[in-house]
Amino acid sequence: MDYLELAVSVRPEAVEAAADLLRRHAPSGVSIEPQFRALDEDGGLAFDDAAPVSLRAWLVADSSASRRAVVALRKELRALGEGVVHPLRSRTVRDARWAETWKRHFPVLRLGQRLVIKPAWRRHRARPGDVVVEVDPGLAFGTGQHETTRMCLEALEECMRPGATVLDLGCGSGILSAAAALLGAARVDALDVDPAAIKSTSENIARNGVGALVHVAEGSLGGAWPFAEAPDGRYDVVLGNLSARVIRELAGEIVRSLRADGVALLSGIVAEQEVSCWEALAAAGGRVIDQRADGDWRLLVVTPS
Repeated sequence: MDYLELAVSVRPEAVEAAADLLRRHAPSGVSIEPQFRALDEDGGLAFDDAAPVSLRAWLVADSSASRRAVVALRKELRALGEGVVHPLRSRTVRDARWAETWKRHFPVLRLGQRLVIKPAWRRHRARPGDVVVEVDPGLAFGTGQHETTRMCLEALEECMRPGATVLDLGCGSGILSAAAALLGAARVDALDVDPAAIKSTSENIARNGVGALVHVAEGSLGGAWPFAEAPDGRYDVVLGNLSARVIRELAGEIVRSLRADGVALLSGIVAEQEVSCWEALAAAGGRVIDQRADGDWRLLVVTPS
């Protein structure tokens, strides 16, 4: 089968908005491909945080629905601002070609003190003490490349205690859940509303040999909670690599799910939306005890007041 590959380059601050638009029209997933500037001392690649980021998505070629999607996407992407988004490009590719070529954009990454994110198709010789998370994102978000995922992983390594209970909201590829389990969590509950993410998380949890620790289910906090036991006061760590809108909507449930000394690591927040997230979390009884930045992205560290 032939597919229509859609590609667009955007400024780093517009990645989240542009990716959301692409996912709306191309539910098979979006590849987020930052540019690299140099080899680091470990032989990996370093990010060029100021360079445009390439996004790719795929639709079935030669269908009326795909043609309508392209027309709508061109208009919606232009609305993000001139100079922020380059014109949308499209080309026809064979199934086997697009399914594999995106993998060249994902190198082995070393994060924090011990974490190593290894794409399943790469080779890596681990050092003593390394915590190696092997991941194949499939159609889900989460390879450790994006600033929001990197910040979550680094903060998780710092705050994890052996035997912790962890909730991963919007688990995507399962990279955060696998890292939490490998860093010593006693139990991780991984939730996502996207069936493709549930499939990807389940596969990556099995790939890392932590299936006994990680419980994967389709759902979220609030009315979409999938487990029998209520989440209130249950978790030492809540991971939420989401978006500002979702964080604001779930602020109350996130704070209530934490133990008295628990901590939530919330990312996916662009700089201009940071204040609104602070306000929503404070109104819900949360207290922001730390804030981290990577380019235009923010991570908030939150505890119950």
